[in-house]
Amino acid sequence: MRSKDVSLHQLKLENQKAQYDMMNLMDSFQAISSTLAIGEVLKKIMHYALNIVKSAKAGYIQLYEEHSNKLIIKEYIGFEDYIINFKVKVGESITGKVFRDGNVSLIHTTKAIYDSMADLSIENMNTIERSQLKNQNIQSILSVPVSFGTKRIGVMTLHCFDIEDGLSQTDLLLLQSFAAQASIAIHNALLHTEVQKNLDEFTHLSKQLQKANTLLAKRTDIHNLLTRLSIQNRGLDVIIKEMNKLMEKKLVYADYLEGKLYPVHGANWVGNLDDLFLLYMNKTEPAYGSLYNNTHTDCYFYPIRSGSIFLGCLIAEGNSPLSELDCLIIKQGAPFLSLEIMKLRSQTEIMYKKIYEAYQQFLKIKNPHQAEVAAKDLGIHHHYYITALIELEGNADLQPLENDALVLLTHLKEKIPVENCLLFSYNNKITLFSSAQNADREAYFTEMIQSSIKWWNDRFKVIARAGISTGHYNPGQAEENHTKAEKALLHLKKQKEKGIVHYRDIGISRLFLHHPPEEINLFLSETFSLLWIDQEKHCELLHTLFTYVQNNRSMTATAKDLHIHANTLYHRIKKIEDILKMDFSHFENYLKVQLAVYLYKTCSGPNI
Repeated sequence: MRSKDVSLHQLKLENQKAQYDMMNLMDSFQAISSTLAIGEVLKKIMHYALNIVKSAKAGYIQLYEEHSNKLIIKEYIGFEDYIINFKVKVGESITGKVFRDGNVSLIHTTKAIYDSMADLSIENMNTIERSQLKNQNIQSILSVPVSFGTKRIGVMTLHCFDIEDGLSQTDLLLLQSFAAQASIAIHNALLHTEVQKNLDEFTHLSKQLQKANTLLAKRTDIHNLLTRLSIQNRGLDVIIKEMNKLMEKKLVYADYLEGKLYPVHGANWVGNLDDLFLLYMNKTEPAYGSLYNNTHTDCYFYPIRSGSIFLGCLIAEGNSPLSELDCLIIKQGAPFLSLEIMKLRSQTEIMYKKIYEAYQQFLKIKNPHQAEVAAKDLGIHHHYYITALIELEGNADLQPLENDALVLLTHLKEKIPVENCLLFSYNNKITLFSSAQNADREAYFTEMIQSSIKWWNDRFKVIARAGISTGHYNPGQAEENHTKAEKALLHLKKQKEKGIVHYRDIGISRLFLHHPPEEINLFLSETFSLLWIDQEKHCELLHTLFTYVQNNRSMTATAKDLHIHANTLYHRIKKIEDILKMDFSHFENYLKVQLAVYLYKTCSGPNI
């Protein structure tokens, strides 16, 4: 009878435990389904898993990551944080096999657990050992698959550290039931996360679309405004001012042709413009940089171009990135600025073309009275004339050269007074035609032209050179003065020199300016004979002859320059005379050689 009572009591206790376990499961089902945030769902799953299986003291849940084909720990209890580095392949160790096969695993002894982990990678084994809290030793382990329908999504694993056989079949059944409900909660949470992600993306795209539509509307408004200003010919200054009203940042336009800023009082950077233009004249993309003029100013520079022609730069102050609106305004405004500048340039070119044609007609007038009237029409009133022809060279494209000529012309106009002066550009040349009461003004004009050309050549790759002619003028003889300036310029070109030269300083070169190179080379070949034909063999003798002539036949100076004894030099000169069949003491022979050396140095190839 007593045995029967004990059995009934035991049965009653087991029934009460089963009811408790069932209520615990129901509570856990409700708790893990109460949220759709995946992080919260996983935390609750681990919390209630340990609440259901009382003897377990630690555990983790792994979810399958498709792209790596591994099980990744997403939540854990009872381990160091290092456990998140535990990543097993499908089929690896206990949890990998549980996921692969879809079977539960309940192991009761430490030895059996480590035997089952024999194929675990060294890296994962080290992770497990580093992640265990102090004095923990796995006595038993329970691992169940987490599946939604037929699709396995992960594995839930619990550890017992107290005793072997600490986890029972009842624990296994409870955890299986809990895992089934947990899979639904995880699936719903992941689905919610995906839907929320798509919703966020849609919301973001919707905002972006709204923003793009707003910018598009502003773009249309800006375009219409600038179009209206351009049609009304309101001018460059007005366009810049209207762009400034729309801009968040202060905007200034630096004009390359005129070398000034719009608005005029927009910034104190005029001293930096030459360096700015030099830096950006070959660039097509905007960039951030700095301007220095007593103070340091960070800026955004946007080059304005018309094809290959550099026109200037838009400058926005500040080193922070431009807003989308400011970028839009600058990009919309740039073509209109380019159009407006090219309109102004066309007007300037038409004006200069008319001046050029009037000047050419003036040059052809030979009648003194008509020439004097024509000169007064051009603003020339005195009879001491100064003609300067400046040419720019170094770009195969004529349009950029024309543009550069306008820039240099602007610089010259700042230095040279307009009274009694005609100053204009045509193509890649600048013409200065001026008059003065006497020759004293010649030095002033020459100095101004020379300093301007030096300023240009020190900064730009395109070469500037000038030929000058001056003198008293008799009405009807302006063309002669102009031709002399052309010859001086041609002399510099043949010398491949830059800078400035006066017609009177080119010496006898004026006699050979228009001789074709072939004729000069033929003269050199005839004069130097075998020394010229076989230069490699007679290089030493040819060099000796050149040095001898340049030292005006001084044997002492020549020997010193060649670092040879005077006797050696004497024998070389004698040998040269024999080869050339000449006697240098004979006036005509030496003059012929002297002229040949001069032509070689000035009109032919590199120096010997």
